[in-house]
Amino acid sequence: MREAILRLRESMREAGVTVWVSPCSDAHGSEYIGAADQTVRFLSGFTGDSSTVVVTDREACLFTDGRYFVQAEMELAGSGIVLMRMGEPGVPQITEYLASALTEGGALGFYAPLVSARLGIVWQRAAAKKGASLKTDRDLAGEIWEDRPLRSVSPLMVHELKYAGESAAEKLARLRAEMKKQGADMFITGALDETAWITNLRGADIECNPVFLSYLILTEEDCTLYVQEQALTEKARTHLRGEGITTADYDVFGGALDKIRGKRILLDVTGANYDTFLRLKDSCTLVDALSPAARLKCVKNAAEIRCMKASHLRDGVCVTKYIYHLKRLAQEGFPKGYTEVDAARVLDGLRAADPKYVSLSFPTISAYADNAAMCHYMPEEKTAKVLKAKGMYLVDSGAQYLDGTTDVTRTIALGRTTKKERRNYTLTVCGMLSLLYAVFPRGVRGTNLDTFARKALWENGLDFNHGTGHGVGFFNNVHEMPVSVRMRPSADPKRDVPYVPGMVTSDEPGVYIEGHHGIRTENMILCAEHPRFRGFLKFETLTLVPLDPELIDTDYMTDTDLERYNEYQALVFKKIGPKLTEEERDWLENETGSIARKG
Repeated sequence: MREAILRLRESMREAGVTVWVSPCSDAHGSEYIGAADQTVRFLSGFTGDSSTVVVTDREACLFTDGRYFVQAEMELAGSGIVLMRMGEPGVPQITEYLASALTEGGALGFYAPLVSARLGIVWQRAAAKKGASLKTDRDLAGEIWEDRPLRSVSPLMVHELKYAGESAAEKLARLRAEMKKQGADMFITGALDETAWITNLRGADIECNPVFLSYLILTEEDCTLYVQEQALTEKARTHLRGEGITTADYDVFGGALDKIRGKRILLDVTGANYDTFLRLKDSCTLVDALSPAARLKCVKNAAEIRCMKASHLRDGVCVTKYIYHLKRLAQEGFPKGYTEVDAARVLDGLRAADPKYVSLSFPTISAYADNAAMCHYMPEEKTAKVLKAKGMYLVDSGAQYLDGTTDVTRTIALGRTTKKERRNYTLTVCGMLSLLYAVFPRGVRGTNLDTFARKALWENGLDFNHGTGHGVGFFNNVHEMPVSVRMRPSADPKRDVPYVPGMVTSDEPGVYIEGHHGIRTENMILCAEHPRFRGFLKFETLTLVPLDPELIDTDYMTDTDLERYNEYQALVFKKIGPKLTEEERDWLENETGSIARKG
């Protein structure tokens, strides 16, 4: 058993805790978290996200979803930690596992700021049913982490109005109108993408996410941003004063909550942490609703849409140049020892040369052959595969630009491929294009749209174990709630929002054959009014990167599939071609040329 688990058990015994839970989370409910909050990695050695460690006196388990099964199995090998494959038959949900592990007189422990209020309430009830108590005031895992990194403090930057399209003061006015609709005196949020959007400020406290550690309390008269004092630049201070926002130190937020009495507070209980909920539940009336900041933010304004189109065009040029680079190396012969890491550096460098580039939007997934079967595989210097002129290569990558956030996945052939690989690639492309070209009435949700992307795969006995699409922020988190395309409804119904024009989502079906290959094709798509059908909506592609004709097998395409494929490829050449060198342009013209059914 890992040393960290053994030490945690000692701490649990001292604290009187019989079952301990450590989620991969921070106090803001972030998907990606800072180094100081990586307790799951510290305890288990697992480096993915969307995971939870549960420790009892007899067993230690790691719960994660289908995106990470292969990776988790590899990283947990020899640790003594049991992998719990969430969603698989016979595998209990975390709450079910906790209920079975707790006994009369036992105690369930977790650190309240690291658990959502909604989940904390569920776990409290589960413990109470078993006659067990709850202990949430100590971070036992953090306490035994001797070399824990310090909390990040990044200087704040002002996101200029020419990009944001709306001032912070205008956003506050819209939020106050939403508060009034809900009959609330106050709105509180700790979601970092929301505080960044509201204030038109950006930071770098979480890798690849231009956000900063903060909370925000809004009333009809005042707006207070709780932020680390060291992060406040003079430019940021001046900006906030001009927008009617005052500041207070990040660490006094909890104390400020304790002083609030008798107010009606608009609080997204699913998004807020359990500590915030506990401090407010007895002294105030909580109005549980989807955060108005999240709902307003996910509908991009005209300036944001214009900027997103511009940033995706430049990004498409980078990725197209990169694909050309790899194809040429595959034909001429890869340099000796040329690995997935070496390849990723080339793409990262192309993006970094853009004047508006700020950072990657997530670490580049550069996966060759069977490594691509691990959905969120990250290559490491010592273990990265050497690329060869055969099989397939998958790259999932994106960037944070001042004028937008990108995320694109392409799978390409580096040489000879099998009939099965070409079939799976073709079906994946057909699914991506089917969703991209979908026409649907207003009121439709992501759960209604999901079948577009899966139908071709299902008809051939294939599927993928992850969502089809996620919302995308504007120079903000690459994964943006509440927009999504998924097969199953959200556990929180208020997050199943209908699509409206201005929403941006990913479109990324895939096929993953463990031990053999992985395929994913991902475009960013923008919801827009349908030009001919009143009351109907459609999608426009933001991503402009060629699909690989070497991997297309027309035996698995309908006439409509072929038409869509050729139309998309022609658009890519029209938009990207003029921005390439003559040699690259000649290659792209051939790559995007129209194809017809064999025979």
